[in-house]
Amino acid sequence: MVNPIENIKFIDTLCRLGVSYHFERNILEQVGKSFDSLDFNQMIIHDGCDLYTVGLVFQVFRQFGFKLPADVFEKFRDGDGKFKGHLAADEYGILSLYEAAQWGTQGEGIIDEALAFSSQYLKEFSSRSNNHLTIRIKNALKHPYHKGISRIETRQYISYYEEEESHDATILEFAKIDFNLLQTLHRKELACVTRWYNKTEIETKVTYSRHRIAEAYLWSLGAYFEPQYSQARVITAVALILFTALDDMYDAYGTMEELELFTDGMEKWLPVAPNGIPESMKHIYRVTVGFYDKLEEELEKEGRSGCGFHLKKSLKTTANGYMQEAKWLKNNYIATFDEYKENAILSSGYYPLIAMTFAGMGDVAKLDAFEWLSSNPKIRVASEIISRFTDDISSYEVST
Repeated sequence: MVNPIENIKFIDTLCRLGVSYHFERNILEQVGKSFDSLDFNQMIIHDGCDLYTVGLVFQVFRQFGFKLPADVFEKFRDGDGKFKGHLAADEYGILSLYEAAQWGTQGEGIIDEALAFSSQYLKEFSSRSNNHLTIRIKNALKHPYHKGISRIETRQYISYYEEEESHDATILEFAKIDFNLLQTLHRKELACVTRWYNKTEIETKVTYSRHRIAEAYLWSLGAYFEPQYSQARVITAVALILFTALDDMYDAYGTMEELELFTDGMEKWLPVAPNGIPESMKHIYRVTVGFYDKLEEELEKEGRSGCGFHLKKSLKTTANGYMQEAKWLKNNYIATFDEYKENAILSSGYYPLIAMTFAGMGDVAKLDAFEWLSSNPKIRVASEIISRFTDDISSYEVST
């Protein structure tokens, strides 16, 4: 009989090696059965599961949407409510606790304490030696596993796993082959995006814009890496290139009068670029409207009527956010924090980006999904605020 704890550890390995997508249904079924099992939960809380195991199980359950209670870590605290000092001798355990703490939610005090406790010791571990575990710890402190770009995390973990004495040679070889096959596909997609970029002549006709083809593709790869989303990655990367051009146009190129004409034209979705704006802005307008109109046609053919309307609505919303920032700049107006925060939801560009990722997901995201996204759900608003503030903090650190 398979040990349920070992089963969860195996699932974690598959996830980190980037091959879990081959077994999604089986994994969800196994995790669900374990979560609902009273014997399994008793095993975690009361039996001899060490810190490494409990932390790993906590991560896997929460990763798949099962909210294992944070009190599973209570047995690792002393009478004063602090994590026991002897735990610091277990480097793998402390790393597991740190990664588990990344899945905490608001109000879980023990998880906040776990993060502080584990961070303190991981920083000490990272300066002691330079073996593969130390490298993994340093990377975890910079970018916790679930907050990183999946393909980068997978490539790193393959190297970590190969150094483990207990690694499964068959699973490791499978992961390497799968990674290389996907990388070949991803390179073809990047080439496709590059051809589109060259064909649209954005680089030569919109000279003031940042030209970031690889970065745009990497964003789309961060959204989904699986082979079934190949076309989705291409259209998302293209959309991100257009968002960048629009952002630069509003930030650093168009006059107030020109931007107002451009924004009005986009709000009305005019088939032809408005008069009174420079040719470079007309070029952006034509390429953007053409791209969205063509995508809407394709969605209609797929039986996803109405989705194109919401895609365009998301773009118009962001354009209006850019316009507001341009007005503040022209008038030398310093917005209050609340004013800035409200407009940041629009200008972050996160809404049209999420909508675009939905567009490439086929039947997974039909009209009801787009309608939900357009209703300003809390998770979207929170993501937009985080995205805007993170970008602003990064820009401030670079400029200073």
